[in-house]
Amino acid sequence: MEIYIALALFGVCIVILALAWFNGANDVAKGIATLVGSNNTAPRRAVLWGSLWTVLGGLAAMIWGVALIDTFSRGLLAPGFSADLIYIVSAVFGATGWIMLATRLGLPVSTTHALLGGIIGAALAVVGPSGLRASAIASKAMLPLLASPLVAIILCWALLLLGKAIARRVPAWRPGCCSQDEWRKNPFICDPSRPVMPEEPKRSRIERLLSLLHWLSSGATSFARALNDTPKIAAFLFLGLSLFPGAIAVTLPINLPIVAVAITMGLGSLWGGYRVLSVMAYRIAPLDQRNALVANVTTSSLVLLASPLGLPMSTTHVSTGALFGVRLGERQTPRENDAIKMILFGWLVTLPVTATLAAVGSWLLRTL
Repeated sequence: MEIYIALALFGVCIVILALAWFNGANDVAKGIATLVGSNNTAPRRAVLWGSLWTVLGGLAAMIWGVALIDTFSRGLLAPGFSADLIYIVSAVFGATGWIMLATRLGLPVSTTHALLGGIIGAALAVVGPSGLRASAIASKAMLPLLASPLVAIILCWALLLLGKAIARRVPAWRPGCCSQDEWRKNPFICDPSRPVMPEEPKRSRIERLLSLLHWLSSGATSFARALNDTPKIAAFLFLGLSLFPGAIAVTLPINLPIVAVAITMGLGSLWGGYRVLSVMAYRIAPLDQRNALVANVTTSSLVLLASPLGLPMSTTHVSTGALFGVRLGERQTPRENDAIKMILFGWLVTLPVTATLAAVGSWLLRTL
């Protein structure tokens, strides 16, 4: 009997950690796309940087993620609904299946949105609408998911207008100093006071400061993203462990689910963070050091604010909204194929696809 319990526990953990793995692969780009798109660094260094801050943000959920754990473990279900292992596995399966496919296609999608669909589909398959707390889903999940991109667009646009006023100190393009594309990536190349050396010119102090702030804002975005996503996934580990005999739950460290999710998320970022990165970096908005910094500040501030409040903010929605705000503020389109329609399509189908996968998974598991 103990062997069967151990195998069941192992299976549940693998399914949930698979979601954390593919979450890392799909979502790490949301914090580092600006570094690559503005030509600040190479994709490999950016992925390493984002993965580091992903793990740190995930571990910080031990302190600031309690509210989100409660929301995604019990807060969206009706008081009388009894969550069993089949519900947990099918809900997570719905989210994992979609995120795995989206990552393969290079499509940035929301883990929050996918998990919400999984929860809805798995609950509907068991008891129907009575198993869900409609008011909580509307106020704690759907409202933040729908409002966050609009807030990000407006905030990013406003910051860009402020940045343009400050940017009067940034050197203007001068014929003969470089091409206009090179100037957009690094306007300080046209600074007359910039010392130029034959092989590796030194950067001005303002240029170095701007680059440092850009790196820090990218790390803050990755940190905030993991802080908001880790508790959502760990909530299912806590819920699964609570269904097994008390000795198992008591002997395990209380923060082990959060640590396991954070580390798995970081490994997934290193493994598969490149496909979505190319879309976010090059196919939404033209980026330079200035507007990339504004986009990161917008994303990290909104997501960091939401996490302690227990609001399941989608970093995908916020970061894409911020990049679209850059696009509107700069009145330019990306130099490569425009991905906005593809991303919006992904947003629209995420919830119904994950809900359907979860419902089908639940039906199959209960009929076997």
